[in-house]
Amino acid sequence: MALNNDMALFLYGFDITQFNRFVNFKKVGGGAELTATLTIGNYTATSLMTELKKQMELIDGVNTYTWSINRSVNSGITNRVTVSTSGSYLSILFGTGTNAANSPFTMIGFAGSDLTGALTYTSISNCGTILIPEFPIQDYLPPDAYVNQDGSKNISAAGIKETLVFAQMQFIQGQWKWITNFSNRTQYTEWVSFLKYATKQLKFEFTPSIYESTDVFYQVTLETTAADNNGMGYKLTQMRGDGLYRFYDTGVMKFRVIPT
Repeated sequence: MALNNDMALFLYGFDITQFNRFVNFKKVGGGAELTATLTIGNYTATSLMTELKKQMELIDGVNTYTWSINRSVNSGITNRVTVSTSGSYLSILFGTGTNAANSPFTMIGFAGSDLTGALTYTSISNCGTILIPEFPIQDYLPPDAYVNQDGSKNISAAGIKETLVFAQMQFIQGQWKWITNFSNRTQYTEWVSFLKYATKQLKFEFTPSIYESTDVFYQVTLETTAADNNGMGYKLTQMRGDGLYRFYDTGVMKFRVIPT
């Protein structure tokens, strides 16, 4: 089925390396600089917010920090990050910190300047990389409609069925058509960038409907594509059968939902 007159959203690109793993901040005006050190790895936007909170609270030891994302879509403004403190002071040193050159400020939408003078700060641009397909999902299946059990089943000599279930796996299915760069559109290039990322089996977030609710999203990895049953390759097929030589089709793709 398709979600009629609606658009999905992909959010990706959250990789923490040795070159962007530090957040310098102060919890007291004129106090010592603290350094939160993020664990190197691939994240979703959601799990990165959790990691930022965890590492800042670990090094602070007193205050709590809230990292959140406003996922509403409004004139290109979406996925803005907000950070706040339970304390009476917060300065994040994205400009002058000891490790300012090796912080994730760009990834989470902040400028390379200090955040000071408030207890709450919101990014000036979208976090990560966003892909909003121009057309609705085709052949869509939500995770509650596509479930497999990870386990084994055996029939004993007495004819008794025995099962061992390790986990319940949920999947999402979808297909996107009419992808093009024709007439100053950029979707083809955006899809290529996303698919090159996803076929590396890196994590991303998928929002089925930006109009119904941007709060309904899933953390996923690419499970299969029309070109590769392992989800490690893709093929954008030219829509020749429809006479649309400048338009492409992703084929049916399956995403595995990451348990939370």
